Amino acid sequence: MFSPHASALDWLQFRGSDTTSSSSEITPLPVDNSLPATWEVPTAARGISSPIVIGDSVVVTSSGGEDERDLYIEAFDAEDGSRRWLRTLHALGRPYTHPTSANASPSPASDGEKIVALFSSCDLVCLKTDGTPLWYRALAVDHPRTGNDVSMSSSPVILDDVVAVQLENQGDSFSSGVDLETGETLWTRSRPRRSGWATPVAVRLPDPAFVFQNSDGIEIVAARSGELIATLAISGSITSSPTWAPPLLLVPGNGITAFNLREPSFPIAWENTRLNCRSASPVVHHGQVIVNQGSVLAAADFSTGESTWKTRMRDVKSVWATPIATASGIYVVDQSGTITVVGEVDASENEGDSGTTKVEVLGIAEFTGPMLATPAVSDGSLFLRSDSSLIKLAQPTGTESKPAPE
Repeated sequence: MFSPHASALDWLQFRGSDTTSSSSEITPLPVDNSLPATWEVPTAARGISSPIVIGDSVVVTSSGGEDERDLYIEAFDAEDGSRRWLRTLHALGRPYTHPTSANASPSPASDGEKIVALFSSCDLVCLKTDGTPLWYRALAVDHPRTGNDVSMSSSPVILDDVVAVQLENQGDSFSSGVDLETGETLWTRSRPRRSGWATPVAVRLPDPAFVFQNSDGIEIVAARSGELIATLAISGSITSSPTWAPPLLLVPGNGITAFNLREPSFPIAWENTRLNCRSASPVVHHGQVIVNQGSVLAAADFSTGESTWKTRMRDVKSVWATPIATASGIYVVDQSGTITVVGEVDASENEGDSGTTKVEVLGIAEFTGPMLATPAVSDGSLFLRSDSSLIKLAQPTGTESKPAPE
């Protein structure tokens, strides 16, 4: 995260504080197809937004009531799962979504001191990390035709006290920068009038900027002024989000195209059309770019884009969550609630070739779905979000989870 208030254990936004969906933490692995929950607590209502972790608090959003107009933001104690605070508000915008989605579809974000939560109804709220409300914006007042019947699931991002939102639909389609301190709109840019669900990313070039992606291309916009810095002519995905792993911006579309944003004119560093992402976003971990292709995980070298490995997961069917990579393995969350962990294993005993490795399934665990949210990682624990609960997975006391071989 680009904030002096963040700690190393924080997971402050969708796909983690740096958007790579990667953590150096050693996390628990399934044993005999079992991975017991340390705790599971019900959320105030249902949602598909991802949890975030701020210090020793886990924050999630939910929506319920008539047409899911009741909106909830709540924080739980990361240690024991007890609820610390709950804040509620009522949607003023268009709350309607597909039954598999929710008004609580965008994931919250934080700079370590403040939390911003955006809902599909275009309601945007900012709170202190103790739950104290700071400001509220009904963006639908200025953009009454914003919304679609699936959900507006693009998540907010924060950079240098500016909150960026990307709300693309067939009606009033726009992106905006909002002042984190006051809630004032700093700038607004129109977007193509068709639905998109990609989340923007924050970058430094070295000046702070936001990257917005859709099928028309990439816009790079100055964070505070909203001035257009550059346009990258490439057809990006409308569901998978770009990944920023300096110096490369990984754009999912026809495979992945990597742009070097630290070079003049932002040249293409490499392209790999075999890295199709489907609905999940690219993961960067241990020098690899990893993508989910349904029941298949595929990887390529981060520097060159050359494909390195591919493995099939027989228990995986439908995936909406972006995988999470830790020191223990790559966690793939199936919509049904199946967690499949993939990693490298020592293949020398079977192949007679000392030191060789192969990638395979390390374990599987079953939970009650549906699960569409990307997990969060903090302090050796994973936090999963089901349709109506929050789950913590931690290593049992007195045991030690071993990382997969590198």
